[in-house]
Amino acid sequence: MRRCLEGRPKERSRSPPSKEREGVIQSAGTRNVSEMRCAREPELHVLYASPLDQRIPQINIQGEVDLLQDSLRKANCRMNISVGAATTKSFAQLLTLAQSAGSIILHLSVHVVNAESNVGIVFENDFGGAHILYRPQLEELLGNGEQLEGLSFVFINGCSSESIAALLVEAGCHLVIATRGKVYDVAAAVFTQQFYYALGSQVSVRSAFESAQQVLRVDPDPKVKASADMFVLFGQHAARSQTLPRRPMQVHESADGQSGLRSTSWDLGASGCLPPRVEDYIDRSSVLCDILRNFESSSGKQARRACILSGPEGIGKTVAAIELAHFASSPGRIFSRNVLYASIDGKPDLANVVQGISQSLVSRQLLANASRSQKDVLLALQQIDQTRSRYLLLLDDHSGAARASPEVRSLLSNMLETVRNLSLVVCSRDHVYESLGPCKCVNVPLGALTDAQSAELFLKRIHRPLRPCDLDHGAQSQGNLTKTEGILQKLAKHPLLRQIGGNPGQVNAICQRVTPQLKSLWDLCSTQWQRLETVTTSVVRSMSFDFETKSPNIQNESRLMRRMSDDLDEHQSSLQLTRKMSIDGVHAEPLVRMMSLDGAPLARMMSVDETQATENGIDQF
Repeated sequence: MRRCLEGRPKERSRSPPSKEREGVIQSAGTRNVSEMRCAREPELHVLYASPLDQRIPQINIQGEVDLLQDSLRKANCRMNISVGAATTKSFAQLLTLAQSAGSIILHLSVHVVNAESNVGIVFENDFGGAHILYRPQLEELLGNGEQLEGLSFVFINGCSSESIAALLVEAGCHLVIATRGKVYDVAAAVFTQQFYYALGSQVSVRSAFESAQQVLRVDPDPKVKASADMFVLFGQHAARSQTLPRRPMQVHESADGQSGLRSTSWDLGASGCLPPRVEDYIDRSSVLCDILRNFESSSGKQARRACILSGPEGIGKTVAAIELAHFASSPGRIFSRNVLYASIDGKPDLANVVQGISQSLVSRQLLANASRSQKDVLLALQQIDQTRSRYLLLLDDHSGAARASPEVRSLLSNMLETVRNLSLVVCSRDHVYESLGPCKCVNVPLGALTDAQSAELFLKRIHRPLRPCDLDHGAQSQGNLTKTEGILQKLAKHPLLRQIGGNPGQVNAICQRVTPQLKSLWDLCSTQWQRLETVTTSVVRSMSFDFETKSPNIQNESRLMRRMSDDLDEHQSSLQLTRKMSIDGVHAEPLVRMMSLDGAPLARMMSVDETQATENGIDQF
């Protein structure tokens, strides 16, 4: 559901227009200008904004464009479709195009912000973050309304967009479709599909609108059925009739040169060359924004060209890299359709890295065949500068070659020196501070998930519902718990998740063991603690060995402490493994607690007779 990001505004009373105010695709203005614009066949421009912001749900723009294209194709309507990111720049350029050329249909797929006293549209900024334009800024951007005369109509695909539609109508737009409340994504998809199919079949805008509403009203899903009256149509008396032409469809770059792909089989950002997005992705918007911000130069600062995304094994670097690749390569964004993704596994050597990069070049047809030759890779990359487009090479370095191999760093340095339009992101388990040629490496750490994010991911990946006994010792094992905010908060504080320490790889691993056969999560929690207990048992045994010969004097106590320190050093690798399971340090508490015990409790833990322990001087320890 495309949610409003704030409270609902106080809306003025406004009724949808009468039928006589609505026609088919039209353009208006003076007669001479109108006649000139009608000679130009309409174009469908899709502007979308789905910024990197955890507060804002992501829009499935690929699915939406596929839906538009499929609907028009089934109606045997061929029309130019242009797709791009909705920024203030692209929006202003589209209004200018509409003013000069006319016959523009705008499909605006955005989120709408509604506040008590204001309303706004969420656009994207230059590095993919959110940029909200409220009513005063929108009024200034829309100007005196002359720019809107060339818009045949506007379809705002976003919840509670009626106020924005009213603003567009006041500014001079002739036809606007919007919603007066929250609309489910499924309902929006059904309406959009039927509306554009009917429109492509050369019926009037009003008929297409009513047809889409009728389809919603007979849908078997009650939520979809209730959404029919959420859609509203605004129009003006001066609107004239014009049907959509039938001609070969072309998907191409928009007026600002930011978006496009000339193909009847359209794909955002050439994503077929990228690894598929993972299931159950947990948002890392702030980190992706930090990376893209370094490559952005419109604010006057110098753009960086090399970033290192660093973090321990399992922290989610690959998942974040794939999301970054799909986001940045979408039309209108900073590396529109120009992201190369190379996964480096195996040995951390130069030949392996060259092979991985060459395979990514082959997938984008920049290289005929995969090669292990540095010369072939550099020659292929030099073609990038001829296109005058910015490219991003995303190196998912599982092998650690960028950190371990001077030869690999030399290759990356040569690439950045030779290809001026190339930028680089390396996923590494360690920081890389050495410059790559003239380029500083900006290290962006990828931190652990929050407790709430870990709980959210855990619920998505487990293989059975939670039971009361999973959260409370001694609770019943029958019955399933419904996901609520309270259950989520309780799960976030569960020792099992706290021990995992926000590592999504370990969350996924432990979820594979949460099956219908598992009695309780506490059983897994005990299993996790066994590794720590193994370490502490070794320490205790060393203590027990010293206790046999220990005399109650300070010198022997010092020797005991030194032995404990030596044994802890010997088990450092085991402690590191435990630390990976518990970043927040929870794992240390039992060890500290055991070492802080004295006398009888400590003796009982070591299975030593209390009297014997006292005789050996443990009380003094």
